[in-house]
Amino acid sequence: MNNGIQVIYPRTKYLTVNEEIFSYIEKKIHQFMIFAKEAIQENLVYTLDIAHDEYHYQDYVSYVFYVSSYTGGNNSEHSIYSIVYDTVKNKIIHLSDLVQEKEQILSIFSLKSREVFSKNSNVVDTKQMLEGTTEELSNFSVFAFTPTGILLFFPENQIAPTYAFKVNVAYSELGK
Repeated sequence: MNNGIQVIYPRTKYLTVNEEIFSYIEKKIHQFMIFAKEAIQENLVYTLDIAHDEYHYQDYVSYVFYVSSYTGGNNSEHSIYSIVYDTVKNKIIHLSDLVQEKEQILSIFSLKSREVFSKNSNVVDTKQMLEGTTEELSNFSVFAFTPTGILLFFPENQIAPTYAFKVNVAYSELGK
């Protein structure tokens, strides 16, 4: 059985970020290897690919990871994960931290994403889109600070079948 793992990840000058990145990647590789070691389909190539994008805004650096894996049959995964780091406070920032700073941020994210998705022809199931944009932490947990705003990432199937999406919420829309 042949398997392939390709991981491209940043190594930063921030120990806290490196630890978080390595922990995440190690977990993904471990999960992949559990499936890959099972001889379900011997002539099948199992793959794991992890890539990333990097964004900077003021004192924040954000890393967004794109994971694609195939372990046979319907066992393919496409997911998105982000790590946002405050370089001054030496702290990983989670969505719950943003909610503590601005209680209505989930409402703003929900309204903005619904506005964008209502104009997108790939969104064919309004119910799915509405569920994927309700004011819940889990719906907006993948984000990045960019020079133009907070970029929200929606993994495949959260908003529409087989599509992943991004929505930029300008800082002016947040009252910043």
